Amino acid sequence: MTETELHRLTEDGRRLVGESFMRGEATLTEEQLAEYVETMPGNPTADLDKIDSAVTQVLEEYPEHETEIDGALAEDIHRGLDITRRTAGDPGLWHWLAVVRYPDLVRHRWEYRSEEAMREKFLGAGSDLYSNAIHRLWWIAELTARDDDYSTTDAVFDNQTMVNKVFDRWFARYQPAVRAMCEELEDEKSSVIDETTRRFNHALTNVQLEGLSESDAREMVRKIITESR
Repeated sequence: MTETELHRLTEDGRRLVGESFMRGEATLTEEQLAEYVETMPGNPTADLDKIDSAVTQVLEEYPEHETEIDGALAEDIHRGLDITRRTAGDPGLWHWLAVVRYPDLVRHRWEYRSEEAMREKFLGAGSDLYSNAIHRLWWIAELTARDDDYSTTDAVFDNQTMVNKVFDRWFARYQPAVRAMCEELEDEKSSVIDETTRRFNHALTNVQLEGLSESDAREMVRKIITESR
């Protein structure tokens, strides 16, 4: 395993990402990018060779814009990027990965529908788990995997309703609630997933989220599922 030093794209570097680049009609050269790419604080490293191989395989094997690409890549991206959540909280890292390292992947997975939507896939991140194309895969795996067990991660990506409804809620960064929700909803139909996530989100207006244990969250979710069927 070869560890590669991670970098970040600076805020000023975001202006290089124009419509022609997002459409794949233009590229950014190393010379253009040089002054806008900097080393990450703390000099974290990652196994980008592992991710390179996984991305190459996906680009060869999956048609454009297939949702199955997410599940095929999430575990490898999470394992390859063995970083702390503090490091993962730097939007510049994800901008570098999407714009500099894997722009072809972003375009292959996400159809260009509007400049605003595509810009989010390249330059989103931060508090929105669902924005940046690579950020979302790492965070969903981070919140659902249990050590080396990615079965819940796989189940989530097998069900786009779960991806959309769980990880677009404000509780999505609280791991005990996410694990309970995803594991209990794994075999439920879309209407139950929709109703359960909506009602759970509403119930949290009267409950302190950080005070919920996983077992408490699971009990709440099971009760809501029963009422939602």
